[in-house]
Amino acid sequence: MRFVILHYHFLKNAGMSIESILHRSFGSRFASIDTPERDGHVSEEMLLDHLRRDSFLQAVSSHQIRYPAPCVPGFLFFDLCFLRDPLDRIRSMYDYFREKPREGDPVSDFANRFSLGGFVAVLIEEMPWYIHDAQVNLLSNGIANDIPQPGDFERAVSKMLRTSFLGVVDKFHESLVAGEHFLKPVFPTLDCTMETENVSEGQAGELREACEPAVYAELVRMTACDMQLVELARAEVVRRFNLARASR
Repeated sequence: MRFVILHYHFLKNAGMSIESILHRSFGSRFASIDTPERDGHVSEEMLLDHLRRDSFLQAVSSHQIRYPAPCVPGFLFFDLCFLRDPLDRIRSMYDYFREKPREGDPVSDFANRFSLGGFVAVLIEEMPWYIHDAQVNLLSNGIANDIPQPGDFERAVSKMLRTSFLGVVDKFHESLVAGEHFLKPVFPTLDCTMETENVSEGQAGELREACEPAVYAELVRMTACDMQLVELARAEVVRRFNLARASR
């Protein structure tokens, strides 16, 4: 049986910090896999082909792998996924694309054409799937390009609770301690001792000030399930963290 960590790299959810941890822990046995296309998808077949061509790989990170994790004879996958307060995530997306514009990416174009409030307003109007409970969609459906459907939240919570290495950005330290504790028996070289990279928090007040009242109210409505999901994830991370500390 071959054991592999799969890092589901959700945009602006401390992914670079996690990739740094995996690279340091596994070296050449870690790979980051994405297609050149902006909306590309690393299918299960592509992932397995990559793993079979490199029999030493123990950890893979990708923006373009999708839930559910593969269930394939000969492999046992351990999913690693970080969630984030959705308002902090949206503000971080804006700052990121302002700092590192991507030609041809409409979200990047919006960030560089509009103020923060305008950016939120145009996403709500033209690309609402970037805002409307995007993390619920990513967990429950594997993609975030549609409006959540009945049952999506419950499926997302179920998958969150079963995540092998669960993280929440504003519980970064606790997430790393718990994740390392529970996966280290399977991956002895896993070392999660590090500082956070590229993470900023507490942006709700600034977003409220930047947005028109109606826009902010719609933003809060469209992220309500994500907010609930992240709150439940925080509690689960703390539970795992306390178990890890108690076992020492």
